[in-house]
Amino acid sequence: MSAPIIRAARAEDQTALTALWAQAFTPPLAPDQWLIDQERLAHTLVAEDDGGLCGSIYGLPKQLRESDGVAEVHAIGSVAVAERARGQGLARRLVAATLQTGGDADWALLFTGTPEVYRSSGFDTFSMARTLAGSWTAPVSAGTDARVERATVGLGSFRPLCEVYECSRAGRVVLAPVRGDRDRAMAEVRMRGATLYCRTEGSTVLGYAVAERRGGIGTLLESAVLPGMDGDEARDELLSAIAVDWHSAGVTSCELAVPALPEEDRALRAFAPEAVRQDDRTGMIRALRRAPRLDGTRHFTAGDYF
Repeated sequence: MSAPIIRAARAEDQTALTALWAQAFTPPLAPDQWLIDQERLAHTLVAEDDGGLCGSIYGLPKQLRESDGVAEVHAIGSVAVAERARGQGLARRLVAATLQTGGDADWALLFTGTPEVYRSSGFDTFSMARTLAGSWTAPVSAGTDARVERATVGLGSFRPLCEVYECSRAGRVVLAPVRGDRDRAMAEVRMRGATLYCRTEGSTVLGYAVAERRGGIGTLLESAVLPGMDGDEARDELLSAIAVDWHSAGVTSCELAVPALPEEDRALRAFAPEAVRQDDRTGMIRALRRAPRLDGTRHFTAGDYF
């Protein structure tokens, strides 16, 4: 069999890519989020041998917050190698090829459960305290949720929430994306079907949270409130509404993904006193034009992965 060649993806590759991702990832990676990207073919490289497609990599330009501003980042995902092509250095070749397409990116970012694959390509692991996890019972302080509206996340759900998302992170959280239209739509696809809790005052969104329940596990996928007393009150009301729903559904354990900011930690200690911070070390970074500047509170939500 011939050595794989690496080329830009074509429209006719979609079926083969879907099959490759279903084989390479558990659970299978659906193409839904990829399809949101109107420039996906330009951002995707594939490897092809005599047997057809045997590898893929996705390199997406993103803007991410840093300690002193915003960085242009080459975000790498969907790295897949068919079983027949493994052990030949193909993943390393795909990484090298996508980095060449990174243009003027300051640095590159990826998330992986197999960091050893990428160390030889110059990537280093970093950590972030992304979640609180543990057993959960409804807090005694859970009160009325009358002012919190509920909806189901779908395309368009996050458009009215842009300002509160940006305000909650700007100058406070590093790594969090500056969400453009594509980032927002990708987040909606990733969290589609979850419950959106929203607290508004007139036409102003004070805060929102996205949560879901699977069996006895309750998961807080994303949350944001406006800084200040109104936001703190909105956070308490949102958590109270989630507690009402989780209690009635028999939730007994939780996974809470929030930026590790002091006011959020205080609120979540009351909401889930037995939950413990989990250190996420799946992230890897590599300098391109310069080194990343990620001093401070790091956070990446379930909706921001790619």
